[in-house]
Amino acid sequence: MRSGPLFSVLEPCATWTYNSPMPDSATTTDLRQIRLALENNSRLTSVSGVALLLSGLLAFVASGITGKLGAATPAARLVLQEVTIGQLAGLWGATLIVAVMLNLFGMILRARIDGQPLAARLGKRVLFAMLPSLFVGGILTLGLLVYGRLDLIFSVWMLCYGAALVAASSHSITSVKFLGMWTLFCGAIAMFPPANTLDSMLFMGTFGAGHLLLGIWVGVRYGW
Repeated sequence: MRSGPLFSVLEPCATWTYNSPMPDSATTTDLRQIRLALENNSRLTSVSGVALLLSGLLAFVASGITGKLGAATPAARLVLQEVTIGQLAGLWGATLIVAVMLNLFGMILRARIDGQPLAARLGKRVLFAMLPSLFVGGILTLGLLVYGRLDLIFSVWMLCYGAALVAASSHSITSVKFLGMWTLFCGAIAMFPPANTLDSMLFMGTFGAGHLLLGIWVGVRYGW
């Protein structure tokens, strides 16, 4: 039997150390499940309003250059020379790359400012949600170029991009879905006459004005 002043001092400490709680496997599993549930229900709000605004301005500039190259109407795009087609491909390819880089950089910057640690994972989910529609859009664009049916290219772009935005909205802000639905609507009516003669204006109303308005809303609601 332990006795004496020394044991009377050490015994409470030994008892506290022995009884200190340690996380068991069930607790760890519960914590992982809670974290996974939070990640699954999270939405990407680190969207840059400035990047969306600049993307809309880029679309307006590219559309203006497209008009100057004589490709504003479906009928004009059916008789384009190969040199002009190459210029248009370079123009819209560069516009796409710059817009993607702007929004990617803006998302990273906003995530750091907002302190959203899951932005990288959520960004991947948004990208993977958009990829199928964007892949279809790329294949259809290549097919239209090969078969010389550039009269349909704006409506195809709007349909595929609108579907990509609707898919991405399940992991991002709800406003993205509204732009996606608007883009789908404009792409659908631009496919058939008589609205197909105004496909370039509808295109500017989605890629240009749509991104401008979304950028303003995101900037006011979530930050620039």
